[in-house]
Amino acid sequence: MGMMKHMIAPALAATLAFAGQAMAPINAVAAEITWISGGLGSPNSDEGKSAEKFADMVTERSNGRIKIEMHGGGQLGTGQEQMEAVSTGTQQMFISAGSQASRLVKAFGVIDTAFLFKDFGHMERFMESDMGQQLNQKLVDEYGVRIIASNWFALPRYLMHRDKFIESLGDVKGVRVRTASVPMYVQNYENMGAVPVKIAYGEQYLALSQGVVDMTESAANRILPTKLYEVAPYITEADMMFPQVSVFVNEEAWKKLSPEDQKLIADAAHEAGVYQTKLSQKTFATQKKEIMSKGGKFERMPEALRDKFADNTKLHLQEMVKKGLIPDGWYEKITALRNQ
Repeated sequence: MGMMKHMIAPALAATLAFAGQAMAPINAVAAEITWISGGLGSPNSDEGKSAEKFADMVTERSNGRIKIEMHGGGQLGTGQEQMEAVSTGTQQMFISAGSQASRLVKAFGVIDTAFLFKDFGHMERFMESDMGQQLNQKLVDEYGVRIIASNWFALPRYLMHRDKFIESLGDVKGVRVRTASVPMYVQNYENMGAVPVKIAYGEQYLALSQGVVDMTESAANRILPTKLYEVAPYITEADMMFPQVSVFVNEEAWKKLSPEDQKLIADAAHEAGVYQTKLSQKTFATQKKEIMSKGGKFERMPEALRDKFADNTKLHLQEMVKKGLIPDGWYEKITALRNQ
């Protein structure tokens, strides 16, 4: 019996060692992470290129263990559908305009209040303020969506019309204008006296070409990739809004990551934002020349007219507060950040 014990012990040890070796690859496979990420920007847009760079950085820095599968151009649905998918966890990530969060938390729309922000510096000060942090926490607590980067800056939004430049408040009154279904976008055009028509991002070219709408808006660096200049060649450099793209992630998926993986992904997201900002600034001068060579026309909106549009927005402030688009007192606080 003693001999049997001596024989069993080494055999058992060998069996356990073999089992441990067999289990190791299984554990390694289990540690691999694949996230589904969506976006609305086309693959050749600055946003699309930056999203791909972000995914590549994550894969490279994790030695292939973490993969972000990118699906741009609205392949995974509309902004509304993708925000809801991230909230429920059927999609782990969504890279799109920061104001997409207003589909869940209405007050996020404040970042796209027309003519409220002076420049990108003003916008960044707001995002870093207690107001911005309060919005982010509300999104996590109530909808399970976390923002891990919000520094993907595009260029200012310009107004685009089929037939004319915008040279007065009257030039937009009664005009049918394409808008996303984001609440603040709709409100902006109502404030101007225009007629907002909700049309998906990828369908606005057709809507303009068919005369369903006469006007739209676009971040300057997205005009060329979308070819909107072909159907709305009168481009007014209104600096209407200062758009930024955020990286939204499902909170439950985020909490399952190790602190090291969280840092790896967040750092890559931030670096991709710096990349997009530089890319947008670097490429637009060339893009503008190409747009003009193909029939697009540019005219700068005078600062005095921008101020008139800003005053017009303020006239509707209480209505916006009542609708929950901007918390009471925030307009004044944001304005106070303009020159800090």
